[in-house]
Amino acid sequence: MRKSVRLITLTLTAMTLGGVAVPSISAFADAEGISSVTKIDYQNMNSDQLGNLIDTYDMDNLTTNQENVVSIYSAKLQDELKAEVSQSAPATITTPRFQSRAALGLMARLAAKYGKVYVSKTLPKIVYKKVAKLIGKKVSQAKFLHIWNNTIGVATGAALESAIVKGLKACGVPKGIANTAATIIATAVGILV
Repeated sequence: MRKSVRLITLTLTAMTLGGVAVPSISAFADAEGISSVTKIDYQNMNSDQLGNLIDTYDMDNLTTNQENVVSIYSAKLQDELKAEVSQSAPATITTPRFQSRAALGLMARLAAKYGKVYVSKTLPKIVYKKVAKLIGKKVSQAKFLHIWNNTIGVATGAALESAIVKGLKACGVPKGIANTAATIIATAVGILV
């Protein structure tokens, strides 16, 4: 049996999800029954809008759609964090010459380039502001600074991401969210190294 479609209407509206205005597209078809499809365009939302939306999620029980939103959010955060870290980094104090990139921990390399205060206090605050929507319910800024300073002091570039994941998971952050946040953080640090 064929259904004939007599009228199709396409509307562009703004929905409110978690107190955030979200652009959406709806298609309505007039057939034997009415069909309705609503899809939110997350790609065109900025990171603040996505962050507010993610803030309402239960990070322990994400749906597939919510995981996609977190993925889009993390990509936008990486781009924003790269730009912000590049702009906020002080002028290079010295240009250290090391025989091997793995010869010293990250703290030694970054402190030699930018100064210890920037690496141990300013940079983690910048990074936390960006990942707070992902981990903020489980990890406070003070706890994040503690994880940062413990990790950055002993980790080399390759071990940074896994060390941050371990620290975040110890605070109760789910594994997938901890991995996402650690990737964003490692990307930001990689720019400075």
